[in-house]
Order: sequence, then structure tokens, then C-alpha cells
Amino acid sequence: MVRETRRYGRWLRNNYADLEHKEVWQSFIVLTIMMLVFGIYVFGVKGMTYHYVVQVNDIVLICYLLWRVETLSDLSIPKTLNQPADETATEDMEDSKRLEVELQLGLSKDIEPLLRQFCIDTQLYLQHDLSLSQLAKAIGTNRFYLSQYFSSQGLSYNNYINDLRINHFINLYREAVASQRSVTAQQLSQESGYRSYTTFSTAFKYKMGQSARSWMKSASEREQSQAWPEGKS
Repeated sequence: MVRETRRYGRWLRNNYADLEHKEVWQSFIVLTIMMLVFGIYVFGVKGMTYHYVVQVNDIVLICYLLWRVETLSDLSIPKTLNQPADETATEDMEDSKRLEVELQLGLSKDIEPLLRQFCIDTQLYLQHDLSLSQLAKAIGTNRFYLSQYFSSQGLSYNNYINDLRINHFINLYREAVASQRSVTAQQLSQESGYRSYTTFSTAFKYKMGQSARSWMKSASEREQSQAWPEGKS
């Protein structure tokens, strides 16, 4: 269960930019509860305490599963309408083989200008729940080809989108400081494509090595220290 959960987490990071309601940490909580009850059973804890723990555990698991069913996003990749499943699978295999050969021939360099033209210049990365398949369609390529390109660059799709969004956040903050506007990290994170501030905070700290508020404070102090001599002169 741990192995498959970690594998599922990697798949999410490679295919989705927004991980709200798609996190896998709840699965580890369920596993912990199951191991706790198993430990109580193995070590022979009996009596009323055992029965109470088992009942509470059952209630928690049932409530969690009911909540999860209602909130889990649909992660399936839609198939082409009126297209047989076996035909779709065959075409995907043929595309995968063909695109793998193209990648080995060094054609991945064609992806970079397409990403700049259709993702960066148009700020498509600000779209919520932008998936790998949607981005591949926007730039006119295959999701397998695009995924292999990111792998060849040593990053995941999730990291690629987060880098663009955080750079956008930094530019917005610098513009706000230059125009002497008062802004908050949460406000700018929403303008940078994040619906969840927690997700933004995690991504920002991973990329910049410090929290967003700490970075904003340091950046503001640097701007003031650079502007002070000019104002004095």
C-alpha cells in the first residue's frame, strides 16, 4: 500500500499542476490507523478498551471513505467520443513508439519554443487544474511526448508549472513594490494560478528555500535600501 501510494503521488506530480483534493497523505493516515488496530489485536489488548477503539476506528474509516468519495476529483483522461477503447489503446501504443523514437533522435528541442509560445507567452500556466494532457493539446503535441520532454529536462510537469507560477508571483510583487501598492502573499498567489494558499506555500518554499512572507520581507528591504541613496541624493 505504501509503495502504490508513493507511485500514485509521483503520477499526480507528473500529470497535474494543481494537487488540491488529489493528495495521497490521507492514505497514509488510513494505513496508520489500520496498523494501530492490528497492533492492539496482536498484543492481545482485550476488554472494553479494545471494543471502544475498534468502534471508533470503524466510525472514522467510514466517515473518511464517505467524505473521500464525495470530494475526490475525476482524474481519468477522457477518451475521444464514439471511439472504441481497443482502437484508442492501439493508437496510444503506436504514438508512444513513434514519439519515443523521435525523442531519441533529439526532436525534443521542438517542444521548448512551443511551450514558450502557447504556455508562457499566453500565460496558460495560470489556468486552474491545468493537466499535462490539456497542455499537450494546447501546444499541438502528444502527452507522452511532452512527459518525456520534461523527464529529459530532469523535472516533473508539476515542478514546471509551479516554477512558472512562482516567477509570475515574484514579478507581480516587484511591480506592486515599484508602484507602492499594498498586497498580500495570499492575494498574489491567487493571481498566480493557485486556488490553495497551502499548495502555493509548499511550492514556493521548495523553489526559493524560504516562505513567501519571509521572501517578500527581504525583497522589500532590499528595494528600500537600493532606493534610499537615490532619494537622499
